[in-house]
Amino acid sequence: MNPLPVNVELLTQIANQRGRQYIDAYKVWLAYYQEPDVYTIVDTVLWVAQNQELSVVDAIKVVQDIEGQF
Repeated sequence: MNPLPVNVELLTQIANQRGRQYIDAYKVWLAYYQEPDVYTIVDTVLWVAQNQELSVVDAIKVVQDIEGQF
């Protein structure tokens, strides 16, 4: 399944708010594009990365581990 068109402006805004680059937000978007609340998830993952001083890839894993508990 092909991803839906990405909202570049929104991803850029989220990345900037979290002190990250667009590519970081896009990596998260690619992992979760099928979710209806993908942009909220992008913000959450970047927040985790920022507050736990993790790479984006590690933050995705942390969020996925948390999701797996529910």
